[in-house]
Amino acid sequence: MTEQKTAEEIFKADVPEGICGEVQTNTGQVAAFIPILELEYMLDPLDWSTRNFQYQVFKDGYANLCVAASLELEINYTAANEANIKRTFVGACSFSLKSIEPNTHFLATAKSECIKNAASDIAKYFGRGLNNDIVPSNGKQEKPVVKAKPDSKIMKQFLAAVEAGDEATITLLTNIYDIKND
Repeated sequence: MTEQKTAEEIFKADVPEGICGEVQTNTGQVAAFIPILELEYMLDPLDWSTRNFQYQVFKDGYANLCVAASLELEINYTAANEANIKRTFVGACSFSLKSIEPNTHFLATAKSECIKNAASDIAKYFGRGLNNDIVPSNGKQEKPVVKAKPDSKIMKQFLAAVEAGDEATITLLTNIYDIKND
């Protein structure tokens, strides 16, 4: 039987060895994550609970069904000076339902992701900074933009906008379509 750690010891510890899962990112790098069951066991000494779980199902710009969710993770623990401490952390997530097919329990997945995101704000032990080494140094990743080829209707709309001096329509169409504006 292992000795139970105090909250202060937990907050100072690193993520335990051997519990992280790995997933390949769309950039080809490997990101680590703490599985929800492991995280729940890690949170147990802190007397944790969730509240205010909220979600919204929506269609993105490509008509894919997506979910956005948030919740509050509340932890209670006794400090070294015997004081009872209650802290609340907010976690959120959003993802395309297609990205987790064939998982039909998308709300359970959303709640798990929200808990993991909220817990990562508590301390390194719960995953804070777990993937800092795979974040690009310039802070952003640029994907090549692929523009559609305009048909005759779009070209007529574009030429009418140029003639009318409608900058908003010109900008909109040139952002979406590969229009040579010479």
